[in-house]
Amino acid sequence: MKAVLKKIYRLLYPEKREPSSVEKYVDYIQKEEDSILKSVGLRFDREEMLEKRPYLTIGKRCLITASFVFETEKGEVVIGDNVHIGGATFISRNKIEIRDDVTLAWGITVYDHNSHSVHWEERKNDNRQCYEDYIRYHGDNLVNKDWSNVVSKPILIESKVWIGFNVTILKGVTIGEGSVIGAGSVVAKDIPPWSVAVGNPAQVIRTLKKSGC
Repeated sequence: MKAVLKKIYRLLYPEKREPSSVEKYVDYIQKEEDSILKSVGLRFDREEMLEKRPYLTIGKRCLITASFVFETEKGEVVIGDNVHIGGATFISRNKIEIRDDVTLAWGITVYDHNSHSVHWEERKNDNRQCYEDYIRYHGDNLVNKDWSNVVSKPILIESKVWIGFNVTILKGVTIGEGSVIGAGSVVAKDIPPWSVAVGNPAQVIRTLKKSGC
């Protein structure tokens, strides 16, 4: 019912529509004028702690469909020139950098931190704290999250890379220039330049001829 009422309200009062996330967070975006944001969502889970700087930087002649999530005041996503993203989710607490002439298909997730420790003793209280915060702070379940044991490392996707659909790219990874990542792969380690890598975890199955173009 609430969704129906919102639609009616927007029809009656179009000038009072709710701002998009891009409009709401425009001060935290640095974008070249000729780049196109087909569908872009931004989410900041700790709005009250945001730093006065660009969290998202987009270069020239880009065509972007993506969601960008910053769970704390930290994190940064930098996108170069002539980058096409058909549908991806970027979750950053460190830094994710995509250089020039990169193509990303749909269903891709790029995640530069672990979110939880791999050691049980260090994460055993995470669920309880999350649950208690959700109730106490009316749905905000990250207020008291302990980030001290969460590992985060920057991700670098170098120029001329092509990444297939439903690929997952994990923290600390560098994907070398001109490489291709096959659909559905999980990239947990560096991929050398001019390689084709597939699988979970992604493994190099072919070396490509280096191009200077």
